[in-house]
Amino acid sequence: MKNWLWWLLAGLVALVGGVLGLINPNAAQITSTTIAGWALVMMGLFQGCAGWNSTAFRERAGAGLLAATGLFIGLSLLIGPFGDGTLLRWILGGLLVVSGLAKLWVGLRYHNDKLFWAVIGAGGLSIVLGLYVLAGGGLKLGFILSLELLGSGTALVVMAVRKEKSVTH
Repeated sequence: MKNWLWWLLAGLVALVGGVLGLINPNAAQITSTTIAGWALVMMGLFQGCAGWNSTAFRERAGAGLLAATGLFIGLSLLIGPFGDGTLLRWILGGLLVVSGLAKLWVGLRYHNDKLFWAVIGAGGLSIVLGLYVLAGGGLKLGFILSLELLGSGTALVVMAVRKEKSVTH
């Protein structure tokens, strides 16, 4: 399987998970969190495959950071927070910020490309969401995770399209 296809699969899983999480914002918090958790785990696995198959260090490191972040947050959501949820809030907020920084780092590789802004925007969204969570913002966790999945999915699909074009040309 071509490397760009792993990126595309990870992006599509994230987009589907984000949309499913937003379809019914009044659904029980557990449903949104479970959908986001599984989507993050699957996205992290596909992203890990993309990183493993990458040859450039910057690409491999960025993909590895995104994969680890997705897997950790997804598993934390599925297994459940410890105590009153404060630890999960701090971990989630921190990892969203790290995920955003990783997207910015990977996105800088595309600085001469018109797709640059989509990846940078997704990184910025992750950072803003992470800071919001760390500040104790009042939005439901499922909604925040759905937005993160939409941003990450967009970035991954854009990077897959870019990589596929470079392979075929």
